[in-house]
Amino acid sequence: MRAFDFWIMILCCACWGGNFVMTSWALSDSTVPPFMLASARAVIVLILLGYFLFRPLPKHFLKLLFVAFCVGPVHLGFLYTGLQTASASGASILSQALIPIATLLSVVWLKEHIGWRRSLAIVGALIGVIIMIYEPGTLSFDPGLIYVLGAYVSLAVGTVIIRRIPDVDWRVYVAWTAVLILIICSAMTLLFENNHAEIWRVDKKSLLIAASYSAVAVSIIAHGQYFRLLQSYPVDHVVPLTILVTVFATLFGVLLLDETLYPRYILGAALILPCVWVIARRGAPAPADLD
Repeated sequence: MRAFDFWIMILCCACWGGNFVMTSWALSDSTVPPFMLASARAVIVLILLGYFLFRPLPKHFLKLLFVAFCVGPVHLGFLYTGLQTASASGASILSQALIPIATLLSVVWLKEHIGWRRSLAIVGALIGVIIMIYEPGTLSFDPGLIYVLGAYVSLAVGTVIIRRIPDVDWRVYVAWTAVLILIICSAMTLLFENNHAEIWRVDKKSLLIAASYSAVAVSIIAHGQYFRLLQSYPVDHVVPLTILVTVFATLFGVLLLDETLYPRYILGAALILPCVWVIARRGAPAPADLD
């Protein structure tokens, strides 16, 4: 992977790590419900990138809509619902399910090959994550964890299918994803969530802060560049780097939420970072077409 793209992926992980903290704050410390938050996020994205909906439809438009469906309303619906009740530590563990699931799917569907060095690096990075987040006696089962797992299974499927969509502007992808999120999540919030006017009156600030951050930092920057990178590199080069999301989420939790910086955080990060370097040090050119 080129150095520039590597640092872009680091930026994506930082945006996702911040979103984990931001979304947990908005959904747990206010009356904002998950589908209303997702709908507001989509509206902001469309205000900023709606222009790209009027470009000619890409060649693989139906595949693009399927990816947008998996990464957009399905992923967000499961994730936001799960974060209402799931513990941060439990959700962090399950978020790493993206790496083995997406890697396995890339081998089965895309016939990608994973060398032994990269395989060991992925295992080492996962061990580093476990060291960072494990605290004896604090992990307990919560039904919300089922939703979180579903969110990352959906994201893994969308991630692999992206490799089969060449030559699509990432801004077109982000805009159409926002359309699906707005349609589906607006219907869900109207059907299953109540008191929208009262929530807007009481917690408008929390809703707008979380939705604006998610729209700009996550949808436009992180998801947009993630889509671009997956068109340029094999899944097993890109997805394992998302393990840094846990590092950034922990760091932001310490800096923004006054959480304690435990020695295990430092030890886990010291194991993760060299493993990430091994994962990313080789790249591959984007295929002309994977069909």
